[in-house]
Amino acid sequence: MLFVKSLRLYGRGVKSEAMSGAGKDKMKLAAELVRKGGTMLGEPCQQCGGIQVRFRGKVYCTGHEDLSGVLKAEGASYDTVMAQTREVLVAKLNEAAGLLEKERDQAAQERLVSLMTKYFDLLQKLPRK
Repeated sequence: MLFVKSLRLYGRGVKSEAMSGAGKDKMKLAAELVRKGGTMLGEPCQQCGGIQVRFRGKVYCTGHEDLSGVLKAEGASYDTVMAQTREVLVAKLNEAAGLLEKERDQAAQERLVSLMTKYFDLLQKLPRK
């Protein structure tokens, strides 16, 4: 209850939406994230002034992000997680390849190649469907 009160106090000056139905729903989601191990941050979102919550290493804003998907992700299947991991690794490989193409410094090129090798190795270790 103390947390919900602090959310209300924190949200008062931040955004008028905080007292609307949508704002209350967002605060409930933020409270649920904190209940499941998240941390409410003291500084408001730089983009919109909303309340920020750190949950599992990522910072979420209650003002402009949909937090309902974050809580639903807990029940994700193994196959879904592996597919998402594969997508991330491929995207990172593409990103690193683009950087490598433009890089002129040999030391930086070596770091990028090393990083790409690690991404590729991880990708190869993922089970194929």
